[in-house]
Amino acid sequence: MLHIKFSPEALFMLPFAIGLDLVGIILICFGLDDFGITDILGIMFINVWLLMRGKKPVSSQRKKGVTNNLKKAFTHKWGKFALPTFTELIPYVGALPMWTLSVLSNLDEG
Repeated sequence: MLHIKFSPEALFMLPFAIGLDLVGIILICFGLDDFGITDILGIMFINVWLLMRGKKPVSSQRKKGVTNNLKKAFTHKWGKFALPTFTELIPYVGALPMWTLSVLSNLDEG
């Protein structure tokens, strides 16, 4: 389960990630394309935020379940950058809320 502290980074990054994902979902619903603009914004701001955050990945816990596996995927050393970036670049798969899941998972580790 996610336990997020409401910090300044949560108040700025979470609405930004939700906004990027909502724009992608709305555009897909109308059959439109953003030509990679939301992907570029997400890569520039969210990935830079993850780099600057500089925290170590969450230590592996012995919990089982989908939530723990999803969290591990988004907080792993390379997964925190690669998973949301590459899935957002794939057409139609990019409509999934990957930026939001990435920010939520990485806010939870702190």
